[in-house]
Amino acid sequence: MLELAAALQRSLLPQLPSQLPGVEIAYRYLPSNDVIQVGGDWFDAIMLPGKRIGLVVGDVMGHGVASAMMMGQLRTAVQTLAVLGLPPHELLRHLDEAARRLSDTHLATCLYAVYDPVSRRCTLANAGHLPPVLARPGEPGRILDIPTGVPIGVGGHAFDAVEFDIDDGETLVLFTDGLVETSKRDFSDGLEILRAALPLPRVPLEDACDTVIEALDTAPRGDDAALLMARFRSIPAANVARWSLEPAPRAAGQARRLVRRALARWDLGHLSPVAELLVTELVGNSIRFASRPIGLRLLHTDTLTCEVHDDSHTLPVPRTPHELSENGRGLSIIGSLSHRWGTNRTDTGKIVWFELEPGLPAAERPPGQ
Repeated sequence: MLELAAALQRSLLPQLPSQLPGVEIAYRYLPSNDVIQVGGDWFDAIMLPGKRIGLVVGDVMGHGVASAMMMGQLRTAVQTLAVLGLPPHELLRHLDEAARRLSDTHLATCLYAVYDPVSRRCTLANAGHLPPVLARPGEPGRILDIPTGVPIGVGGHAFDAVEFDIDDGETLVLFTDGLVETSKRDFSDGLEILRAALPLPRVPLEDACDTVIEALDTAPRGDDAALLMARFRSIPAANVARWSLEPAPRAAGQARRLVRRALARWDLGHLSPVAELLVTELVGNSIRFASRPIGLRLLHTDTLTCEVHDDSHTLPVPRTPHELSENGRGLSIIGSLSHRWGTNRTDTGKIVWFELEPGLPAAERPPGQ
């Protein structure tokens, strides 16, 4: 049973890519030396619409199989809520409701952050977790002063969010208490050791992760520990294009011309026929419902992302179009031709978006492709 608990916990932890648009990722999970103490620490990095990055670290209180299972359920819940585009404080509120439906005996701490590489802003909300540390190259880490909040599962409490600017090269360090607190020191001393270990040069983040682990020297461990480090870099302004369109019939034609010019500037003209078709569908749908100007934004990163913003809260719903029906075909076309697509509500309306993989222009493709 003890080996089962340890295997279960390991299977529920993610294997994260080292690079995502706008962020470099490194992480460590350190299991307890005592398998009886297998716990519920978890972490994640989640790609969100608009190339934003969701970062999460959490810790289910208690040990054993039940805690490991609860950890897996909460991690899945965070992933599901995150892709809906919820801001951090709202995500924690929904997570708290989900936790109380799942169990009336388990509590958990959780810290959730969202980084936007276009605006260079990071938003965090905290549910009873230790604060993160922000490190600039060559400077000691800075413990962020954010509202702590109550643990997940308590219920009946709101969560606050804080927002701040992030400079390129800064690193956000998220961790669980097992990393900084041991039988030999309390968490405040561990936080100071962590902070002092972070005037890091511009070395690979994997090396920085090892430096932090060595400085804290948690062996032997009576509790498991998780460390997640994210080094940020923004999307250059030259790779972002945005416009405002009046919700009138001519907006679809304007959108096609604007997209065509932007793709030519980025040497992505081979994507123009598909991108123009899909943006016509999105803008045409917005014209039907919007009462204020429609926002159009393109992002050129590892993919081409197109977003259409309007002030209607009515989300388009995919339908199976009947053979003779003229309705319901737009989202089918978008789903067939795009790499990914989705919809998200905002405070002022909604965003509908799609992504295309750049690939190579036909003239540059190898023969037979």
